[in-house]
Amino acid sequence: MSILPLSAPSSNRISVHDSILLDGRLALFHQRQSWLAVADLHFGYELSQRARGNLFPLWGMQNVEERLNDLLGDYQPKRLILLGDLVHDAAGRSSFLALVARLQKKCEVVMIAGNHDRQLKKCDAELLDSWHADGFCFHHGDCEIETNGCIQIIGHHHPAGGLRHGAGLRLKLPAFVQQKKRWIMPAFSPWAAGANWFDQNGASAIWLCSPNRILQLDRNDSD
Repeated sequence: MSILPLSAPSSNRISVHDSILLDGRLALFHQRQSWLAVADLHFGYELSQRARGNLFPLWGMQNVEERLNDLLGDYQPKRLILLGDLVHDAAGRSSFLALVARLQKKCEVVMIAGNHDRQLKKCDAELLDSWHADGFCFHHGDCEIETNGCIQIIGHHHPAGGLRHGAGLRLKLPAFVQQKKRWIMPAFSPWAAGANWFDQNGASAIWLCSPNRILQLDRNDSD
């Protein structure tokens, strides 16, 4: 758990690689290749909870769509890459497919299957196990695949990290974890609190994300 300095720079986007921006709204954008990537929407999570008899508010799906539309409006990508766990379970299938139809009016949507997406495989949705761009391999991250030396961009793990202020304030934020050949996206779902990322060998850059600020955790200080 790192101490948050009062003078921390305030920026909600930062360059993390040549032509690649990390946006604090939990997205990655390649300026030259014009793709925008997000992971783990778990769309329809509240519908799943209601089907189980739990009273959940229904704002989550609207929140996801609004944030995606904001990102698409800001970056105008050619492709939106959805990195698996597109839905939480079958309860969200119809609502998710309707969302994709609306998004496809703005750009191409690449849908990568995650371990929660079995029900989508039973319909006509065009799901991929992986997708490649120049130098990058996108897959969900729940199993190993052949990447041919490309940088992997994955989801699945829902990384997060903690901050504390000297006055006692503690804050947990979703994280983008950047290793040499594997980058792990934060979960886009508003219901995914995330799990603290433990970097045992100090080989990761860990970026904590919020809509207004991105902060880098010190190496070996991700507990």
